[in-house]
Amino acid sequence: KGMPDKFIFQGVHMLFNGSFDERFRWRDDEVRECRLVFIGRNLDREALQRGVMECKVGPLRFSVGDAVEANCEEWQAGTVLKLWDEGNPYRIRLQNGDECWGPVDTDEFVRKPVAGGGGRGRAKNSPWWEQPGKGKGSRKPWQARR
Repeated sequence: KGMPDKFIFQGVHMLFNGSFDERFRWRDDEVRECRLVFIGRNLDREALQRGVMECKVGPLRFSVGDAVEANCEEWQAGTVLKLWDEGNPYRIRLQNGDECWGPVDTDEFVRKPVAGGGGRGRAKNSPWWEQPGKGKGSRKPWQARR
């Protein structure tokens, strides 16, 4: 959601791959929809439909202008600037002026401000960019591009 390019996914047996492909751009007048085609014998149609629908994005918890805290190495206070920025549910301006993305709409990444001042302090969970293979380069991976 929020991307100009279509996401192309292909899988055969246990091998699969997917990415946004700049060769396939959404037209302004095009209805954005997802299509999955399953080819096989004796497929459980109801189980496939149920599984796909469980992945559907629901309404976001926060709106533009809402005060939030973002998990950026530590919890930092900020304000939601934009919804669905480069495929991320939230773009957030932190109080120090940096901008970051909320990559998933869960309390692990973006939460309501903690009562009693909160705002800063070490995040309880390891952020996604500290996982193996993440966080390479000089820019912190949680920072939004300007």
